[in-house]
Amino acid sequence: MAIQIGFIGAGGRARSHMRVLQAIEDVDIVAICDVRSETAEQVAGEYGARAYTDHRKMLDRESLSVLYVCVPTFAHTDAEILAVRKGVHLFVEKPVAPTMEKALEILEAVREAGVLTCVGYQLRYSGIVQQAKAFLEGRKIGMAAVHRWGGLPGTPWWRAMAQSGGQIVEQTTHQVDLLRFLVGEVAEVHAYYALRTLDDEEGLDIPDVHSINLKFETGAIGSLTSTCTFRNGGGTGLMSFVMKDMRAEFGAEGLVVYPEFAADPGPVHPDAGDIDEVFMDAIRKGDGSVVLSDYEDGVRSLDVTLAANRSAVSGRPEAPCLSGTGAAGREPAARFRV
Repeated sequence: MAIQIGFIGAGGRARSHMRVLQAIEDVDIVAICDVRSETAEQVAGEYGARAYTDHRKMLDRESLSVLYVCVPTFAHTDAEILAVRKGVHLFVEKPVAPTMEKALEILEAVREAGVLTCVGYQLRYSGIVQQAKAFLEGRKIGMAAVHRWGGLPGTPWWRAMAQSGGQIVEQTTHQVDLLRFLVGEVAEVHAYYALRTLDDEEGLDIPDVHSINLKFETGAIGSLTSTCTFRNGGGTGLMSFVMKDMRAEFGAEGLVVYPEFAADPGPVHPDAGDIDEVFMDAIRKGDGSVVLSDYEDGVRSLDVTLAANRSAVSGRPEAPCLSGTGAAGREPAARFRV
């Protein structure tokens, strides 16, 4: 029996998933929901699916195996909960929710339903990340330093703090998630944000430069800087790890160790698979162990980014709600205002 898939959100990221899923033999995209009726109709027509503008009607009328939720940060409402209560497996693009209250509400529903979940942290599945994971496993990391310096998306909601949560929540969450994957859970963050270079951009109220210090539950420390100021290109990104008598740098080509004689970084691993193909295989087998980023992982990465936002407002170090030193159920981060 074919895996029946519905989508909520039919933007660019959703269509990337659709292209992969369409090529899988036992997968059918049967329903597309988007708040823009013309978008829903157009994309549904491309895949021979039914179009909706109301996700509740779609979930009531369709017998779905899997729901893909690919909506902006602010648009996560009740779709995930309604779906899992029907036994529908769940793929959610990052960030998984606008607040920890909403994320934890969905997580509780997921646990009660016992469905399989996956969050769109696709970088975990790449061969170079798998290489770094294998090399760092079991080694004592003293410090990690990360930067993501890039450009400004044109999407209007992305530029509004109340809608996107800012760059750390919406975009640099990938680097936060990789830090969690490679180093371990974050116990505390202390963040400084500012709007310094893009104050001429109409409709923009998010910070454009971010500097964050991190303390990991392992005892390691870290720093993360992020910016969206490069409107004409020139961005860059790198992760560096400090260990006894050596450092390792992780970038687009894989892992490089300095000095060269200190350790063998090992080969770049094969990719763990395309994230959509991996999730479909998990559903076929009823085994979520192959999924490298389930819904709880998505919640934990969101948690760190919201703690950073909270710290930028309070001026103090903040603990993620789900960290070993945090308090579950804490109020969500206040919005950063420039």
